[in-house]
Formats: sequence, structure tokens, C-alpha cells
Amino acid sequence: MFRKISPLALIVLLMACRGETQLFKHGGDPLPPDPAPQASDLNADQLLAKYAAARGGEPKLKSLQTVKMTGTWQASSAVPITVFIAPGRYSRRIADSSQVTMWNVVDGPTNWELNPRNGIVKPKPMSEKSAARFRRLADPQGALVDAKAKGNKVEVVGKQPLKGAQVYKLKLTSPDSSVSYYYLDAKSFLLRRTLGTQYVPQLDKNIDIEVIYEGYRDVGGVQFPFQETANAPEANFSQTISWDKIVLNQPVDEAAFKAPKS
Repeated sequence: MFRKISPLALIVLLMACRGETQLFKHGGDPLPPDPAPQASDLNADQLLAKYAAARGGEPKLKSLQTVKMTGTWQASSAVPITVFIAPGRYSRRIADSSQVTMWNVVDGPTNWELNPRNGIVKPKPMSEKSAARFRRLADPQGALVDAKAKGNKVEVVGKQPLKGAQVYKLKLTSPDSSVSYYYLDAKSFLLRRTLGTQYVPQLDKNIDIEVIYEGYRDVGGVQFPFQETANAPEANFSQTISWDKIVLNQPVDEAAFKAPKS
């Protein structure tokens, strides 16, 4: 079973939620299959070590306790987005001024969502599948950092071309048996792409979704992509998140997890 993806190993996975499925439409061809991989000259442990080093080093990554990102979410229109991540806690608020478009929160065992476009005008618990997806995002370090200790199994699929460059393709199986694929640049060892599937009720089937990561910058000694583009051509869907600011290890913003009063 493929993992239902959303926005960055660390963020990657922002795309998957019920509120965004209304943007999907019928038609379009699926993503083309990957070319047959070549044998890898590096094993999984070596690739994970190089990935960690490329992002700033494992000690630096393990020191991440909170990540706050603000930017613009662009799909059918451009809307401000704010994401706050702490261990076991994740908040994503998409809003234009005081008008909330979507707000999804997991806070330990609790979760809730707002989505006026889908008729959810008061905070209510998310579906079990949606809550599980967002809980997997509640990790400021990301799934590839200290993967084994987190119960994530990482295997090397091989080496292949991607948009004119060579990448290493990794298969990640999470503790709940869901699967996703990570593509590391063969020169920089930074994450360039993730691939997974998401069930779309409007289409009544699973579709492949890729996320492309670009524009890496240094933030407090850690490399972050400042642009993430999700594509699902089978559903004629594309969205881009452009981050304006990323702040690390600031005190937890409790307001980000507090449901607004009805």
C-alpha cells in the first residue's frame, strides 16, 4: 500500500487532506512510470548518512524541536499558508486575512479541522485516515532522520534519471505499513522528489501524486526547500507552496493548535 502523500520529507506531505480533493478533476493521464533503475553503488545507511550531511548534519537535524513555515499556497488562487510542527503536533492553516480556507491540526491524541468550502464551519475531528496522515507529518526532523529508531524501513530501489539529473530512489515503509518513495539527488544528496498515492473520493480511486522540491536555502545551518510543487496529472491537479520564511526551534505557538470558538 502506498503512503498517501502530501508536502517534504519534513514538510513533504502537506498536500494530502480532504479539503484539497475538491480541486481534483476527472481526466488526464497518470504520471509516467519510472525508468528501470540501475544498481546503486551506495546502500541505504550510506545514503541516509549523505542525506543528513547534505541538510546540515545529523546532530543539527536531531536538534530540531519546532519548525514554523509561512508562505503562499497556490492552486486555484494564491492564499497565505502557515505550518507549525513540533514532536507529535502539527498545524496547517490556510487563510486569507481572517477568512480561514482550511485548518488541520493534530495535537497528541486529539485532532480537528475547519474547512468552510466543504461545509465544515465549526472545528470537528478529522476522519481516521486524514488524522493518520497528519500525524505522520508531526515530526520536525522528517522521516529520513533517525529512520530506524522511528520504525521507518528504508530500502534502496536503485539509481535513475530524473529531469536531466541522476537520483537515488528510496522506498520507505512506515510503521503502519504505508509506502512512499524518496528521490535523492546523486550529487547533492538533497531530496528532489517524493511519490505516493492518495485516494480521491470524487474519482473513486487512488491516484499517484508527486512532490518536487526546489530552491534550497540555509536556515540556521539546515537546508530547506523553499518551493514545493505537487502534481497529479491523472486528476488535472497541481499546486505550489512557496515559503517566504522558515524559523527553527522557536517556542511552541499554542494558538496554532487551539480551535477557534464557534
